Amino acid sequence: MSAVYRVRQFLAALRARVEPGELQVLDRYLDSAQKELFVAMELQDQRHSLNVFYQLSEAGHDDRELLQAALLHDVGKARAGLGICHRVAIVLLRAIRPGLVRGIGSADRRSWRNPFWVHQHHGQLGAELVARRGGSKKLVELVRHHQHPSAEPLAQALYRADGEN
Repeated sequence: MSAVYRVRQFLAALRARVEPGELQVLDRYLDSAQKELFVAMELQDQRHSLNVFYQLSEAGHDDRELLQAALLHDVGKARAGLGICHRVAIVLLRAIRPGLVRGIGSADRRSWRNPFWVHQHHGQLGAELVARRGGSKKLVELVRHHQHPSAEPLAQALYRADGEN
């Protein structure tokens, strides 16, 4: 990804806003337990997830579980308080040496290295949260594999929309 793209992404995260009216979509697609997961996310992740949802919806996708996955695919990040500083560090470290982030991460929740581990594993962590909140098998699998999707068309659509937002 280009440096210009990353700068735009950073600025968008700093200016992230979610208007109250936008949250009405949650009532249509998520149950109360799933809504709790969404609102626990950082504001920039909520904005990103809504953008992914809108892109898929506007492209004509109407599969309920795909649209739920658009809203919930990054819920695994909420566990670590993965803030803007960590995200910038991850992007920079990946630019320097792609495998470095994997080596830095630690599953120990008390460690300063935990946010790096959470970023690497947020698909799995999010899938576990969604499953515990009653998400369907299909929804759980879309969340689990959103960064490394199968060839299944819905998984590919989520992957593309996530990458473009």
